[in-house]
Amino acid sequence: MFTVGEFARLAQVSKRLLRYYDEIGLLKPVQTDRFTGYRFYSVEQLPELNRILALKDLGLSLEQIQRVLRDNISTDEIQGMLLMKKAEIEQQLVDDVRRIRNIESRLQAIRDAETNKPLDVVIKQIPAQPVLSVRTVVETFESGIGIFGQIVAALPARNTGPYFSIWHSGGPYEPDSDVEIGCMIAEKSHAPIPINDDLQLGFRELPAVETMATFVVTGGLENMHSGYGAIGTWAEVNGYRFADAPREIFLQISQPPGGSDSITEIQYPLEPVRQS
Repeated sequence: MFTVGEFARLAQVSKRLLRYYDEIGLLKPVQTDRFTGYRFYSVEQLPELNRILALKDLGLSLEQIQRVLRDNISTDEIQGMLLMKKAEIEQQLVDDVRRIRNIESRLQAIRDAETNKPLDVVIKQIPAQPVLSVRTVVETFESGIGIFGQIVAALPARNTGPYFSIWHSGGPYEPDSDVEIGCMIAEKSHAPIPINDDLQLGFRELPAVETMATFVVTGGLENMHSGYGAIGTWAEVNGYRFADAPREIFLQISQPPGGSDSITEIQYPLEPVRQS
């Protein structure tokens, strides 16, 4: 048997925690000296303590843990609960990193505005462009990413230009958004290509645009606002307004998670504001 200090060291917890668990009846020592009051634990109690700590990490209260132990929940059930919690924490970490990058990008935009940094907006004349695309309503941005992956898998690597998306309504941060996703091609016609049981790529031409404001963004989704903001600023200063939905042309698709090496050209059709 082991003293409180020895057992705490074995379990990598504090002596205070063991005493508290003893007080509330969650983990009692196997023996208490009736003369000295010293508590002693057995190594056979380590699995029980690990179950308690695992359930605590799942977010259960001590009262709930007592009920779980009393009901003798199996190890497989606890493992399943832990795996679900692990996936939840991993997703939370991804979301937190995305929020940090978004904060950094917004701060940079504030600094650029304060220093009157020149706008890297380029005005182009864009000809009509044949494409293979699918237009659908996506519940979340992640579901749109899933469709994009299916499109990439369905198309051959050769004879295709860059991929693109057009948010006809809503956007990546809006639920149930109307988005068109596809790929530019050289052919003047093309047969439909199924990408799943419900959707297929169809041929059409993106219309020509006489005045297209463009801005190249490096990095993930959190940096896109800088390009849109720059185009909006240029349009207002120069007497233009938006004429149609913007296009996002993926010049380089990210390899690492998070999109840190993505290169995207935002294309926004403009028309001059008519003076009344």
